[in-house]
Amino acid sequence: MAKSWSYDTFKQSLAPDSENIVKTTVVLPQHVDVAGESKSGRGRRFYRPGFLSFIDGVLFRMAAVLSATAIVFSGLAYTALARHQPLQHHERANVKGTTFLNHEDPISSFLGRTFLQNNIPYLDIPDQLIQDVFYYRWTSLQRNLRYVTAGTGYMCTEFVHPVGYAKAFGTIDAAAGHQIDESRWLRDTAYGDDYIQLYTRGPADPLQYTQWILDAASRRAMVTGDSEFLANQLEDMMRVWHLWDPYFDSGAGLYYYQPVWDAQELSLPGFIADPDNKDWDLRKDGPFTYRPSHNAYMVANARAIVRASELAHNGLVQSQFSKIADDLEAAMYERLWAPEQKFFMDVIRPNNPNLTRLTGREQVGLFPYRFGIGLNESYAQPALDSMFDPQGFLAPYGPTTLEIRDPWFAATKPDPSYCCWWNGMSWPYSTGHTLKSLAAIYRSGVTNATSEQYHEYLQMYARTQQKDGMPYVAESHYPFEDTWSQDQSNHSENYDHSTNNDDVITGLMGVIPQPDDTLKISPIVPSNWTYFALENLAYHGHLVTILYDKDGSRYNAGPGLSVYVDGEKVHQGQDQSAMVAIPPPILAGDTRVNIAANPDGLGQYPTIDATFTYSADYSYEAIDGVVYYDHVPNNRWTDYTSPNKNDTLTVFFARPRNVSSVTLALYSDVARGGSVDLPGRIEIYGSGGLITTVDSNAQLLANDHNEISFGVVETTFVAVNLYRQSSTTWVGVCELEVWIPRPTGPTYFAVDAHLTGTNTKVLFDNSSTATNNGAVVGGVRSDSNVAFSGIQSDGGPAQLVLSYANLDDAATNVTVQVNQVAQKVLGLVPSKGKYITAKTDIGLAVGRNYISLSGGSDTAEVRFETLTISSI
Repeated sequence: MAKSWSYDTFKQSLAPDSENIVKTTVVLPQHVDVAGESKSGRGRRFYRPGFLSFIDGVLFRMAAVLSATAIVFSGLAYTALARHQPLQHHERANVKGTTFLNHEDPISSFLGRTFLQNNIPYLDIPDQLIQDVFYYRWTSLQRNLRYVTAGTGYMCTEFVHPVGYAKAFGTIDAAAGHQIDESRWLRDTAYGDDYIQLYTRGPADPLQYTQWILDAASRRAMVTGDSEFLANQLEDMMRVWHLWDPYFDSGAGLYYYQPVWDAQELSLPGFIADPDNKDWDLRKDGPFTYRPSHNAYMVANARAIVRASELAHNGLVQSQFSKIADDLEAAMYERLWAPEQKFFMDVIRPNNPNLTRLTGREQVGLFPYRFGIGLNESYAQPALDSMFDPQGFLAPYGPTTLEIRDPWFAATKPDPSYCCWWNGMSWPYSTGHTLKSLAAIYRSGVTNATSEQYHEYLQMYARTQQKDGMPYVAESHYPFEDTWSQDQSNHSENYDHSTNNDDVITGLMGVIPQPDDTLKISPIVPSNWTYFALENLAYHGHLVTILYDKDGSRYNAGPGLSVYVDGEKVHQGQDQSAMVAIPPPILAGDTRVNIAANPDGLGQYPTIDATFTYSADYSYEAIDGVVYYDHVPNNRWTDYTSPNKNDTLTVFFARPRNVSSVTLALYSDVARGGSVDLPGRIEIYGSGGLITTVDSNAQLLANDHNEISFGVVETTFVAVNLYRQSSTTWVGVCELEVWIPRPTGPTYFAVDAHLTGTNTKVLFDNSSTATNNGAVVGGVRSDSNVAFSGIQSDGGPAQLVLSYANLDDAATNVTVQVNQVAQKVLGLVPSKGKYITAKTDIGLAVGRNYISLSGGSDTAEVRFETLTISSI
């Protein structure tokens, strides 16, 4: 536990019978440097002490005096504030939907319901198991949406707690395609826009694992209707594509990678390469292998570039990548299709000059069909047969990742101490691919596939996604036992590594997005279903409702298929399928940015402090960009066991910011038998003292977002003072957010939370005049990378002006990268202790750009003040 300053924090402990909180003497704010907060069972987290500059300290002490004065008159002050700045809750998007279904009961048991109400469609089908999993999976996606930094925005995590092998901001690209597919149906398009650009323009690594990110981005554009967004990514998509050039074998015409980086360690190639288990790394990682999965992803990514180039009217690129995709697909048929096995097979690359295929059939051989590969009878029928073969991939909790008949198949983990076995376990990651392939095979019409078979697979998937009688998803599942095979506590819960709802929407419900202003509806439902409904589905910025009611008695909208767009009926017919016209897309406007988020820990700004933190909690988790309200896994700050009647959570910014609201994701577990509940009163402070108060919790939402609005104030910190309701309850915050309008330039500050380099950090320099507290980025050395994100542009040439100080006697160079591409080298001459400017011309893409400056001086201090961008 760590203690620091608080506004109006009581020194004495609460008496056990105390119910009313009464004000006494105010304790003035005093910054105390602490080493960190104890984390029970997780070691000790440390952050750099002494974050306050001299100017900050003066402001801080001034604020203390002002806040003391404000508290004396807080009753009078709040009377005015309550009238003019009431508590705000975000309303639903200003597009009219329908209300045929109950929108409250299906989500009543979930936490964070405002997000669900504002974002998800509603489902009504005869299969309660699939329906329950459908609603749960929106909450598992919600838990894995993370806000990283202002200017970069949102991403999807794979694990709710970051893992050591994750890349920038905790990204792991292995399932990014699944995550984009699943999140494309949320009404708020910022989640997908931000995440895609994190890979196409930002620092996320699209080469860590094999992936189909470009394909997912292309298909998502058909859901949002924002074709311009996709077209504007063309150059970036080509950059991502060419990162894979080193792994292309021109002789074989195929791409290769180790199975472990195809997201599948301990899979068949590793066992074949190391049959006697003499080389664990070889068995685990596998040898370089030409795989149906990886090469199908590359075909799909190439065709995504074709579509983007068509939208961008770039015929040359369109022609080039059409040929690339066709040639790669032809090589898959030639090299990976095994006529004797009637299956797409792996081919190990080392010591295999004849490119002899493996003989074992793996689930990855089913992946190509979802990307339109192999959709004729000779290829598709054997794949379909294998899916429903009890010695093939069919199992009660399958499908399996390796055919059951294979000698290397394992129904249980050979070594339970290791997490990830792909030689038999059932992985939702692969099931998501397989369901899409099954839907593609069914719709191709070249096999004997039935809608009942598709429902069987989707129901098997829903049956797998259970734990203790409730919907649940972890990493992998035993194929013949009703138990997850990889489900580590405080790690595997709500694992975001697969799709489910995208399969319900596009497969079962038959919503097939189109590249124009139409929507195709072609459900794959059992023949005995007499009703189904999908209500208020986001499509092209509109809300679409699809109702099928055989006799018209369930929804009272008429018999047969009814389709509504923005509350207006646009189709009525007896057939379950239809093609309907959709009005022109309504695209989202510019969004706000959260300046309190810090994805990299307390080594940089913004930072956070608390007067008291429970030993099992961590104040940093209130600004880590992750929002969920579970007891386990945990991600919150609470003052549980605090002796104080009220405690203060304070976020510090590197520079003065104009703010007009604070959003609190308030944690409560009293309904779950805990002792943390809503605060009885909230006070918000800034550099000028008390800003506003919330005197009652009547309007507060437990386990949800609460936005408290007020007039614009300039401040270097936001302090939230939370009062306990009683002597037996405490307070908690899962996330503290400060949303402001997106900066529009032309001058930008660095992304303080993501400064990389041994000594790179925010310093306070009295000679800097860019801000009134002298905040600059210092310690710029050869290993430094300083980012400026969210640089808005209409595209084309621009002038970059860097304000800097070079305290050396010699010039130093930094490389200017725009959207991960080095464009210029900027020479920084000695500045003799002053801040001067260096200029260069760069090219910007349309939309938001990510500019980074890499390098610096290892012999003297180099500091960055601001970056100014102007069109030429």
